Amino acid sequence: MILKKAALKKSSFLLLSGMLLPVVSGFSNDGSAQASETVKLVAATINPKDSLLAGALVEFGEEVENQSDGAIEVTVHTGGTLGNASTLYQSVISGDIDIIYSDSGWFAEQNPVFEVLSSYYLFKDREHYESIVNTEGELSYFEDLLVENPGLKTVMYAGGLERNIISTFPINSVEDLEGRTMRSGTGATELEWWQNLGANPTSIAFDEVYSALQTGVVEGSQNSLDAMIQQRFGEVAKNVARTQHSLTLGFVVMNNDRYESLSSEHKEAIKRAADIVQPEYISKAFDQTREDMETLKNDFGVTFTNPDREGFVERSRIQLNELAEEHDVEDLVEEIFN
Repeated sequence: MILKKAALKKSSFLLLSGMLLPVVSGFSNDGSAQASETVKLVAATINPKDSLLAGALVEFGEEVENQSDGAIEVTVHTGGTLGNASTLYQSVISGDIDIIYSDSGWFAEQNPVFEVLSSYYLFKDREHYESIVNTEGELSYFEDLLVENPGLKTVMYAGGLERNIISTFPINSVEDLEGRTMRSGTGATELEWWQNLGANPTSIAFDEVYSALQTGVVEGSQNSLDAMIQQRFGEVAKNVARTQHSLTLGFVVMNNDRYESLSSEHKEAIKRAADIVQPEYISKAFDQTREDMETLKNDFGVTFTNPDREGFVERSRIQLNELAEEHDVEDLVEEIFN
């Protein structure tokens, strides 16, 4: 249950899980929270507690506490215990939750240009990904948009997990998808992408993918390897094409009003924590690929193929270029992603 947080003021309190917890009992002259007072933040994600993305958020919370010498305490809720993705997104905007992990797709509600970040083959490889995400300012255009609307401060990136195609048939080239029925989310970007690859996409909820593969309603789905393991897709689909069409780009965002209420010392502690945790967990995500592949092979009997990526890249880039033109960011896309 998500409860409305009291406005920050002297002797204010946060009601959470039946307990009254002091948030901040004083302000500096400029209205920001005094660095000497304990600040309590609530962070949440829908990702399971044992997943790498949830682990990154938990580690970030712990490191914020460490870097602030305990002046900031972060309670992290995983596994969707505070609501689904939509609920968490609305709650961080309203300020009922301070921090969430989110994929970029939700931001397109206020800023359609974020559709660009939901397209495929943005990054050439690991080196390209890390050079963009771990270099301050490379994605500042998108960060500034989030601050303006809906009022979210990007405090860290998390991701690096590669997405591939799991299917009931082997895929050795993009031509093997011609006329195949493939699962898609409801987003227009993914639906169009499958169509560009020659497939017939059908929208199915994520929690229904297993049964859809099992019954033949769809012949495949695109997911991260860890999701294939967690959802046990390998029990009903025995082929994974390592297309590497997406390297997860996730945002850890904070309600900007809440962020701006913090002292400069608290903000610096948050930045230091992100500088430590972000590259560590992005590196872990890339390194996890080999382990996840072995799990799918050994525990589920999945066979991997390495299809010719040129055809996939060529068809996928059509969509990226069209989105860049539609949102008038051709130069930006060329500079960052090409």
